[in-house]
Amino acid sequence: MTDPTEVHVAVKPAVGRRLRVLTRALAGQLRRQPPDCAGPGVAVIRHSAEVRQAVWALTLCEIPVAFLVSSILPVPARAPHALLEAALILLGFSVLAAMARHPHTVSSSRVVLSTGFLGEISLPRDRVQSASRSMRTLPGRGLRAIPGEPGALACSLGGSVSICVRLDPPVHVNLGKGGAVEATAVYVSADTPEAFPRALSNSRAC
Repeated sequence: MTDPTEVHVAVKPAVGRRLRVLTRALAGQLRRQPPDCAGPGVAVIRHSAEVRQAVWALTLCEIPVAFLVSSILPVPARAPHALLEAALILLGFSVLAAMARHPHTVSSSRVVLSTGFLGEISLPRDRVQSASRSMRTLPGRGLRAIPGEPGALACSLGGSVSICVRLDPPVHVNLGKGGAVEATAVYVSADTPEAFPRALSNSRAC
């Protein structure tokens, strides 16, 4: 049983783990299964809109390109090329599925900040004090420390963030090879920035 007072951190997983997350996400979407995070009293906040739009565009464009390239390849090369293109297209849809099935969530007990498939941080609700709009571009991807800003983390799939989540008291976060941080703020991406403070306010009222 999960201890509601603990902080759970999943730093950027190894490639094999990422592929398993992507595969399960795509399978869940195809089966139309509700995400694991779904449930009563849980506010779901989508993220990474700019990454999602780019992946959609690249994936959909890859389909006609695959047929075009295949038509000019020698016959013996067409089967390997088709397998490669199928893998790329499935990867694109898997990334989209992972972002959809691993959103940020806010409940009366926990706040989960997610990147989709590059890690997440799950915080006790009472350690999260506020969330406010903060439009920035930060280096790196996944859950990471922000260079030059002690106590600040980013948890995003892309470089663009739109929300600053304030923590009080500070939360000890072990980033593995990235070191340990006494975090006072986590910057995340949210498709609807105003949804985050609203979800926190509603969870406090529960």
